[in-house]
Amino acid sequence: MGINFKLKNAFEIDQKTDSMNRTWVGWDPLCSDEDLWRVNRGRWALGPDVLDQRFATLSFDGQIRVVAEIDGLEDVDDPRRQRPKKALIGQVLLPGDPARDCLIGRRAPSGRNPVGYFDTSESDALSSAQRAVRPPESRATYLVTYNPDLWQLKPTDYERECASTDSGRIVRGSWSTGLRRKTIVPGDRVFLLQQGSGERGLLGSGTFNSRVFQDNHWLDESKTANYAFIDWGTLLRPEHLLPIEVLKAQLPHQEWEPQSSGIVVASPQAEELENLWSEHLGRPIHSRTTPRQRWQLDPLRRKQVEDLAQARLEKHYRDKNWIVEDVRYGHPYDAVAVKDAAVLFLEAKGTESTGSSVLVTRGEVDHARQHPGQCILGILSDIQFLSNGEVDPRSGNFRIMPFTPDSGELIPTGYSWTPPNQ
Repeated sequence: MGINFKLKNAFEIDQKTDSMNRTWVGWDPLCSDEDLWRVNRGRWALGPDVLDQRFATLSFDGQIRVVAEIDGLEDVDDPRRQRPKKALIGQVLLPGDPARDCLIGRRAPSGRNPVGYFDTSESDALSSAQRAVRPPESRATYLVTYNPDLWQLKPTDYERECASTDSGRIVRGSWSTGLRRKTIVPGDRVFLLQQGSGERGLLGSGTFNSRVFQDNHWLDESKTANYAFIDWGTLLRPEHLLPIEVLKAQLPHQEWEPQSSGIVVASPQAEELENLWSEHLGRPIHSRTTPRQRWQLDPLRRKQVEDLAQARLEKHYRDKNWIVEDVRYGHPYDAVAVKDAAVLFLEAKGTESTGSSVLVTRGEVDHARQHPGQCILGILSDIQFLSNGEVDPRSGNFRIMPFTPDSGELIPTGYSWTPPNQ
């Protein structure tokens, strides 16, 4: 048997009156399993028999989301009661642990009580040797699909999720896997393909965080559909997607108009797809010790590169007595520089490559064409990282030039712009 704690959407609490020194509790899809366990492992009304259970789970919206192995129980004060409540002590299980993988995605115990018990005999029966087997480094790659003609994401929610991955955070959620039920395992790579009558192409990438489970169908609740949890490391706004025309031209042997989610990208195409996606995002792919770590760290690295380029460009103009405002979110340029009656729109591009070409968006290109003579591009190339994983603030070769997209070479892959010879 196991014990489950049913979570609500995250809400703030008063840290001064909380004996566990928490500022919030509940479910936040942008938090790691460890953070969710830390804030939700107590305070609960639990008896000593809870230690007879092996596993504790956190559920949200009727599905198990986090699994921990119970190590102990501790008292925590509750200012509203004379008797203390309890908090579990336990170790969060990671994707790839068979005990965890067979519980994630299962239906949580029903009922109004936020604490419930349920059968975990399948996980209990696994031996230490069976649980010691970790997933291999090489994983499969899948495409899942999104068609806004059939069902639309909420624009405000999706914008928040895009901003979260922009800042290096993981966005966690479930997605339909179509007819595929058995082959997907935690750590498998996944790409999100937008279909329909509008813009088509790749919107995002991440890793599967669970095996496939069944729940109500996303269009018809009287039916069921297959789903898996995904940790999205990158989500792009539709205007920034990698166009399907480029995918078809570069990877003609892959099916780019699938009838449903969950199709496999074969190994040769998967490697080429990773390289094409990396080029579109403007960052290289780096090897990691595990698939999960690999795709969690890339957004953090990308954010450091972008921030360094932005800081270098803003400093250049401030040193020349321009008033500079950072407006990178929500505009087709990163900053505005004002001096007397002159106004410049600044765009910063950072890269670990030589910077011979940089990725620019359609919005950036359109804005530069509409404001000739006012747009400046700062390219910080050859950025290096220190051994501790932090960007070297002194590294990089910095160039500043007018941003005139129709000079140089503009390739519509999202776009990629090669500046004219200086």
